[in-house]
Order: sequence, then C-alpha cells, then structure tokens
Amino acid sequence: MAGERFAGGWSTAAVVGLAASACGGCAQILDVDWGSYTDAGGAGGTGGSLGSGGAARTGGGAGESAAGEGGRPAIVCVPGRDRQCSGNTPQRCNDAGQWEDEAPCRAETPACSGGACTFRSCAGLQATCGPAGNESCCASAAVPGGNFTRWDQATEHSATVSGFVLDRFEVTVGRFRRFVEAYPGSMPAPTAGAHPKIDGSGWDAGWNGKLPADAAALRAAVICNEERQAWTDEAGDHERLPMNCLSWYVAFAFCSWDGGRLPTEAEWHYAAAGGDEQRPYPWSDLASDDRIDTSYAVYDCAGDGSASGLCALSDLQPVGSRSPKGDGRWEQADLAGNVWEWVLDWHAAYPAECNDCAGTAAASFRVTRGGSYHDGASSLLSYSRGSLDPSSRYADGGARCARTP
Repeated sequence: MAGERFAGGWSTAAVVGLAASACGGCAQILDVDWGSYTDAGGAGGTGGSLGSGGAARTGGGAGESAAGEGGRPAIVCVPGRDRQCSGNTPQRCNDAGQWEDEAPCRAETPACSGGACTFRSCAGLQATCGPAGNESCCASAAVPGGNFTRWDQATEHSATVSGFVLDRFEVTVGRFRRFVEAYPGSMPAPTAGAHPKIDGSGWDAGWNGKLPADAAALRAAVICNEERQAWTDEAGDHERLPMNCLSWYVAFAFCSWDGGRLPTEAEWHYAAAGGDEQRPYPWSDLASDDRIDTSYAVYDCAGDGSASGLCALSDLQPVGSRSPKGDGRWEQADLAGNVWEWVLDWHAAYPAECNDCAGTAAASFRVTRGGSYHDGASSLLSYSRGSLDPSSRYADGGARCARTP
C-alpha cells in the first residue's frame, strides 16, 4: 500500500516554486481581463511580472495594495495561482486578487518558502532528488502505526509504534549545507528533538560539548575520509548525495533544527519491514522473499557499476537512485544501502514488549540501521543492527529524520 507523500514535509501544503524567492513582493497587475488571461501571454511564475499586453509594478503584502479604479483595491496578484510568504506565514491570492494569510507555519515545517511551509533545510532549495531529479529533497511520507515482531538472537519481541512521518530520502549534502550556514544558531536547545511519548528522549545540554564550536569546526568535523567524502565547502555536484561522516550528536542536532527528530529503532525497523508484512528487505513482496541485487539497493561497493569490493566515492549514489524499485512499503527510499542511518536508541537487548519504546538508558554505543554502499547484502536486512560510538564519524554513516504528526 503506497504511503501519502508530501513534497515539503508532512504538512498537506505542497512546496510551490522552490526556486523562487521565499518572501519577495508580488507583481501588481492592473486592468487585466482574468477571463481571457493565460500563462502564455501573461505573468510567468509565482509572483512574476506581466508579459506583453499589460503593465506590472511591485506590490506589497496583504492590506498594502493601492486603490484601483473607483476606489476599489487594485489587483496585486493572480487569483488561484500566486503564493508568497510574509515571514513564516504563507499567503494565497484570493478571488479579489489580494493577498490573504493562511495558517502560520508550525514547528514541524517551520520555514515558509514559495508560499508553502517546509523544513528549514529545504527553504528555497530546488527539487532535485529522486530517480528523475525532480522531487523535493525534503519529501516525506506517513507511516501508519501498528504492531510487528523484532528479532534479537533468534528471540521474538513484540513491538507497537504509533503513526509517524519519515523522510523519503536520507539527509542530503544540500540540506545539510543549510544547517552549516545557520550554525551555531542551529544547535539544539535542551529537550529539543524529543519523541513526545518517550521521556528523556530530547537533547541533553550536557551533550553540547560533543558538537563543534562553530561553523568552521563543523565543516572540519564532517571531513572524515578525503577519498570518500560527500561534503564540499562550496556547493557543487555532490548536493544530492547522502551526507556522510555524521556523528550521532550532529545527526540529532540536524533533525532537531529541521523540525524533526531521529527515529526510534522500533520506528525505523517497522518502516523497513513494512510493518506487519515483516519484509526481509524494504522492497520484499513476502516475508519469504529475500531477493536482492544492485537494481534494488546501493551496496557491496558496486553503486557505480564497478566490481564489488572496489570502494570509491563514486559508489555512493544520489538519494533515491534505486527508487521506486527499492522503496519500502510507504515509499521511503534507501532504507537498505547507501549509508547507515543513526537512530535514537542506545544499543541494548530488546525489551520483551515495546509500546513506543526506545533505549534511553546510557550505554556505550548508539544503534545504526540499514547497511551502506560499503556492506554486503546481509547488513541490509530489515532486522540487521549496527552500533557505534555516538561520537564516531565514518564515510558510510548518515541519517534520516522522523516527525510526529
């Protein structure tokens, strides 16, 4: 069953005009015959100026239009088409050709861009992700809650998760660049990034020392392997690659700043297993279907088509490169392969039963999930677990964010 996908986050408002200015003025169009208006002979794009056959001038926001003929407010935007932002409040063009406020952006999608609410990391970012390079890199999909079975050393454990939203793609270099640009203002406040049903799951102020001191230190910290390094100090052709070399603390800080959180291990496993379908791999049709090859996932150092075992940066692939064939039940891409993904939990034995649970008791390692471009097929199984020191940074480690609707 396909999930409900949203271009700019879990909000029902789609991201419109990501390449346009987030909050610029709109065209004020006078004496236009809306019945005969067409894009071919008129304004081009959201808030665009009128083409041949009319005049245009820059207009203000709601309530700022000049008087038109007979004292009526002049038309300042194209009804039913134009959108803009006023701070973090989206505005639509109403039937009278005037700007009208919609609901302010919520904490989950806190930035207004192109007249729609989105994540901070995608405000103004062009839609370049997915197999065709035309999806929002912040696309996400709802995962309905339910019950499934986890395995720990061949022992079954029942787990229940509430409905949540999970990013369709792993965090990209382009999205992470926005976090770096805002840093250290993007550092989390105490308790930020918490799962609302799990006590003690938010940011601990005692972890502040685990984060780089400033943006220069952060840029240095995400360089852990010069030969297989996704990050570049200047934007280039790596922007669609999954961000690697992330410590758990930096991954947590990014998701928190972006209006989300790290998924719990149970949530991540539930999404990868297709919930009660208990899929061995995210794309498996049946619980007994364990087929896998490089058309489904990026793994075994063969992402670039080279022989397995010959690892290079070229084996790391743009997010969604194996979509839709390798997608999970709710359309998340790369749940298997490309980069390992940090989850919230400390590594520990599963509890006998889990109801929106997470391993919050301090231990030595945090859990990673999903395998990577460097690993073999067995590491990509939905129930496979990894664990690392949360301060560690590797060229095959990244993140994906979750949100609570």
